[in-house]
Amino acid sequence: MMRPATLEDVPALVELGRLMHAESPRWSRLPYSAERVSSTLRTLIESPDGLVLVADRSGKLVGGILGLMSLDWMSDQRTAQELALFMLPEYRGSITPCRLVAGLVAWAKIKGAQWIEAGVSTGVSVERTARLYEALGFERSAIVLENRNV
Repeated sequence: MMRPATLEDVPALVELGRLMHAESPRWSRLPYSAERVSSTLRTLIESPDGLVLVADRSGKLVGGILGLMSLDWMSDQRTAQELALFMLPEYRGSITPCRLVAGLVAWAKIKGAQWIEAGVSTGVSVERTARLYEALGFERSAIVLENRNV
């Protein structure tokens, strides 16, 4: 079942975040802050411009998607941003990730977004995740670069 997260879900989501962080060759270079993740999740759950959807299997959270609505930096257009999508490995080939992304899209439409930005920044299953988004109507539109020599 997919549903909006509650504050009671935050500890389990923090642990899913810890798994995502540990699996990511990119993000695992940074220290994981359970306090920061918890704060971000609480803010998104409580904000009218935040979204946290979870995939719940018999009371166990197996994945989720985070979203944020904001005004674009250069205009007054509303933009929805996918902040994170994570599934436990054994659920990645299921319909559940599709349902989470569809939930993000439905929420963005209700909130009046002119577009949705989503990406794959973990370095895990990059092409597979991109193909999932493309199958759900997204188009490749940007390249992200980083400089770790600062």
